[in-house]
Amino acid sequence: MKKSRHALVLTCALLALGTAACGEKKTKTPETTETVANRESTQAEETKQAAEAKLETPEQLPVSLSVRNSGREIVNLEPNGMGIEDKHYSYPDWAEIPTLPDGASEGLQKAMQAYEEGQLAALKQYAAAHQNKAEQDYNYQYAGDVTICRSDSNFLSFVRGVNSFTADAEGYSYDSRTGEALKLSQVVKDMNRLQDAVDEVLKENGQGERAAIAKEALSKDAIVWALGNEGLELFIAQSDGSYVDYRRIVVSYERYPELFQEGVTLRPAEYAAQLMTTGKNYIDGKVVQVNAPETEGGSFTVTVDDKQFTVEKPEMAGGLISLLYVKKGTNTYLYPEFRGDYSDFSYLLPVNLETGKASKLPEDRELGMGFDLQNAVNPDALALSVPSDTLSTLYTSFPVKIGSDGAPEASGDRYYFSGLTVLHSKQALTLSLVKDGAETGEKAEVPADSNYFFYAGDNKTYVDFRLEDGREVRVHIKNYPENDWEEGSVWMIEEQYRDIDVFSGMRYAG
Repeated sequence: MKKSRHALVLTCALLALGTAACGEKKTKTPETTETVANRESTQAEETKQAAEAKLETPEQLPVSLSVRNSGREIVNLEPNGMGIEDKHYSYPDWAEIPTLPDGASEGLQKAMQAYEEGQLAALKQYAAAHQNKAEQDYNYQYAGDVTICRSDSNFLSFVRGVNSFTADAEGYSYDSRTGEALKLSQVVKDMNRLQDAVDEVLKENGQGERAAIAKEALSKDAIVWALGNEGLELFIAQSDGSYVDYRRIVVSYERYPELFQEGVTLRPAEYAAQLMTTGKNYIDGKVVQVNAPETEGGSFTVTVDDKQFTVEKPEMAGGLISLLYVKKGTNTYLYPEFRGDYSDFSYLLPVNLETGKASKLPEDRELGMGFDLQNAVNPDALALSVPSDTLSTLYTSFPVKIGSDGAPEASGDRYYFSGLTVLHSKQALTLSLVKDGAETGEKAEVPADSNYFFYAGDNKTYVDFRLEDGREVRVHIKNYPENDWEEGSVWMIEEQYRDIDVFSGMRYAG
């Protein structure tokens, strides 16, 4: 996680000491046991007062996700999708770490530092235990994926591992003011009533068969949960003996207000929330439901309280995949995501819930991957999932914000690669160093046999990589002229090298 804030504080302190020392040399009086005790007592009292203070309408707390890995490398010789065999390098043990803004409380900063340290230790232990396991076996990949469910000045809440196939998933919820880790009993008043609510929600969403599983997990205080912007999110695990499948349900703040402790139901003035695709959703004083056919094209209905809207799907759009609800200013929007006519692609359709009218996305983003739902809580800090074929076929996150008509607007021009993917270099390269998305004017000599971790790019002319020492470098790429295309090669590197002469580990779909 970022340490810049702490480094700045330390630098300022050293400068202050240096200024004082210019006149005469002074020594700092060591703290006595009594002084330390008084200071710690004061800090504890301040934390207690913050915890006891009445919760108010929160502000969004922008949180990003960074990736850490264990260093365990798996190497295979496989077809690369372009007609040749090549070495494929992968790092199966990685974890996403919530990274806080500088304005986050000291207590929450310490909590996330502890989380990062715990994940690094877990990664190291996991890698050692599975050193000889094959990457393709999902049971031997660390459950490090993170989904942010809520992120504001009152609460930070996320889950880890619910997109994995193992039984290692966990939920983490914190008081944003103090960094205190919260138990389910601290946000729910009546655990028995919660069980009844869970049964009702499961039945309504066609998941009644998981009621017994949920009941057992709740009784053992072992259920995976998080606070979301719509309500309490529960992830109910069911195993077939080999893999674990997590199903998400939401116990709505609006439908079950009596269940929750004071302040838990407060949300920022503007927020986003992932809704269930089946059954009714209770949010922001509304009851929202979508009914959409699985067939391609045609229409679907959106019901808001007693109003029903009929909306046309894109011609090739199939079944409903996800729903994102957004409150922005005085408007509310719904974003149904439909299955596309190509594998892994989808259609996203913004619908104004006041008028029932749908707007179109820009043509270049009409067919993509929908929203990145790993961190979809803030209308001004969303991301679209967009495929990329720059030096490999990979998923990227493209930062957007919700505009005045509900259509997502670009927040920058860089696409950020998801997960952890690496290329190995076959030769030394002289590359431009990058900071904050721009070339610094400095060059770096990167030797052969270096690891290049995908970080960001513009999906057409460059890819920014992170090196193992933390530096960021830019690799300029260019498609071959039509008459100069070569078998097995897609890109020219730095205007002079074939991609297959520079890197191994590239993979392309199709």
